[in-house]
Amino acid sequence: MSKSTLLSNWHTMRRVALSIGIFLAVMAVWYQDILTGFLSAFFVFQAVTNTGCMVAQSCGVPKDEDTRSYHEDPEINYTEIK
Repeated sequence: MSKSTLLSNWHTMRRVALSIGIFLAVMAVWYQDILTGFLSAFFVFQAVTNTGCMVAQSCGVPKDEDTRSYHEDPEINYTEIK
C-alpha cells in the first residue's frame, strides 16, 4: 500500500468509518469484548485502505469496452444444413 493511498481521497464516509472503528475499539477495550474488537478492526481497515462499499463510486462496475448498444441486433451468420 502506498503512502498516497493512505493520505489522499479522504471523503466524508471514509472519515465516518474511521470514527466508528475508533469508537468501537474504545468500547471493545472498555467492555473487554472480542467481537466488538473484530468489528472495529473491520471498520478501521476499510477506512485506512479505502476499500469496501462506503460510497457508490467505490463499488462501481468498470465500463464495458464494447460500445455497441445492447438494442442493436448483432450480425448473425446462418449455415443451411441439408
